Amino acid sequence: MLALGVSTAFAAGRSPVVTLVFAEGDLQDPKLVEACELRTAETSILDQIEDVARKLSSTLSGRSPDAVVIRTADTAPAGSRALGPRYRLMIEGALAYVCRVQKIQDVRVRNGKEMGEALGTNKAGALARGKSLDAKRFEAAAAAVTALPSQP
Repeated sequence: MLALGVSTAFAAGRSPVVTLVFAEGDLQDPKLVEACELRTAETSILDQIEDVARKLSSTLSGRSPDAVVIRTADTAPAGSRALGPRYRLMIEGALAYVCRVQKIQDVRVRNGKEMGEALGTNKAGALARGKSLDAKRFEAAAAAVTALPSQP
């Protein structure tokens, strides 16, 4: 089974970076297949969303993951009017849509707590599993691992 984990962050220059980690195997023995980052030089948020969505579509046309887990932001303890979290949500929604358009039926969104629950642990445990697969791209790696079956 091929699983794709996706996470979104913003670089210092405020442009989004979408991280993709492809993994296969099962929960007990996940294997890293490929990892990459999708970046955009666009300046407006709508152009950024369109650009990373097209890049994801292109990446998926060469691969056919059985499942995709998009790592979403954790719930903030207090409300915020910052644009970053709103932009991240818009990007994550567009990425989920692209996965569905590519005919991937098993598309899930999970925050850190939900990733931990899927692995029978907590958020820190899930991120540690991700680090064991890819130390640099551990959030996307953890998301990918949560999509793998418990048995081969």
